[in-house]
Amino acid sequence: MDAVRQIARDGLRRMVFRRMVRSDEVQESSKSRVSGRGHDGGMSIVTDSVESADGTPIVFHVQGDGPPLVILHGTLVTTEMYRDLADLLAARYRVVTVERRDYGPSGIGPRPARFAGHAADLAAVLAAVKEPAFVFGHSFGGLVALHAMNDISSGVRRLALYEPPATLTGPVLAPALATIRDLTSTHRPVDAILEFFAAISDSAPRPDAFRPFAETLAGRATGLVADLECMTAMPPDVSRWSGIDTPTLLLNGDLSDSYGRNSVDLLRATLPNAHTTILAGLGHHPDDPEPVAAALCEFFG
Repeated sequence: MDAVRQIARDGLRRMVFRRMVRSDEVQESSKSRVSGRGHDGGMSIVTDSVESADGTPIVFHVQGDGPPLVILHGTLVTTEMYRDLADLLAARYRVVTVERRDYGPSGIGPRPARFAGHAADLAAVLAAVKEPAFVFGHSFGGLVALHAMNDISSGVRRLALYEPPATLTGPVLAPALATIRDLTSTHRPVDAILEFFAAISDSAPRPDAFRPFAETLAGRATGLVADLECMTAMPPDVSRWSGIDTPTLLLNGDLSDSYGRNSVDLLRATLPNAHTTILAGLGHHPDDPEPVAAALCEFFG
């Protein structure tokens, strides 16, 4: 069991470092984008919001025409990371990128955070869309989609999941959660993020080396705590999802760490109507959105 936990920690560490760097680059490039327009200045992006079941406001952005396709983002990032992907998909779909609760402009949910709140958020967004939608969840966003499916399956035409970390549960994440929560509540978000980096791998570099980078993520520490609360409380038994018969695509980058592959393999054996596509040259966060967009278009139709 200790070996499994270490593999998960090492995988999560590498996933976070790669993903955070890419997110920072994407958000930097987005500063030059004209507000409300796409990369080419021609496609409008409309921002709207909906109230979730517990009263939490959930913001989402809509672009393109066609059947609706909802995108759910991962941990410690926002919808900006998926803007290039959304731009590609918007040529074919009405793309709805959701700012998850506790991130960006959306509201802060009750504590301790649980997946039930995220599931209700997705249900509220789908109700606002007003027709059955395709749903794509990346990493933690994929877990949100899975937790929601028992209640929203009739509103989901097809489901695509990019390496949802189904194997990262309480035994892996719980030890650091209390410290990270305390640091955040005492207005030390940078230290909380550094603690997260240190906790997920014994081989992580000296935390102070990452302080400047962690400072750029300080505004997302609340979301980090909330996501860890959800995952820590998540039962390790995935058989509860065996009744999800919605057609499901499991995406896995061939450069991803073993935890990503293990999670995809576990879900492939659990979901009765799922198949896997391996994307060459991509890791947990796909730096090139084109292969992801192509796989989604082929699957969603």
